[in-house]
Amino acid sequence: MTTLTPSILRALMRLSLVILTLLLPWHLGMTASGQAPAAVLTYARSVSVPLNALQLFDAATDAWTWTFGKEPGARVLSTDRSAGVLKGTARLNFRSRMLTGREETMGTVSYQVLVQVQAGECRITISELTHTGNRNTTRGGIHLKQLMRADADARKTEGLSRANVERLHGELRAAANEHLTGLLQAFEARLRASVER
Repeated sequence: MTTLTPSILRALMRLSLVILTLLLPWHLGMTASGQAPAAVLTYARSVSVPLNALQLFDAATDAWTWTFGKEPGARVLSTDRSAGVLKGTARLNFRSRMLTGREETMGTVSYQVLVQVQAGECRITISELTHTGNRNTTRGGIHLKQLMRADADARKTEGLSRANVERLHGELRAAANEHLTGLLQAFEARLRASVER
């Protein structure tokens, strides 16, 4: 019989959280017709760190400073050490590889970050990913607005055909995924390093 070690249990807990994060919006959002509505793009990660709540909050604040805090437009919206909650916002810059509307869609993807801490665990959620195009072009900006999990669910956008909307949305989603996954990994690494200091 296999014994479950603490590291295996943590890995199973992380996997369960990822599965729940993916399935819960679908399950809760089922319509009367049995079809799930479009799901917005979000990222969530849970990190287990052997610190008490206040120590972990301080470590998370430090991790914010060295990761999300260095992003363009980054700022802390609210912080509550006793409740273990930090909220912030930032953005990433975007330039499309498409020929159609490349200058108009060049712009930013803004996002919200929620950090929730309790003894031994830090949860990070990135949501409200919103694309804003370049308003300074002759034709004005092309904005895809809120990013979705599926390209087919991207909202209709004036100035682009449906095929180009989906293609552009795919570029935005891929850019956000690469960038934000890297930030989450750096945030986790910084948290774990705080234990060794």
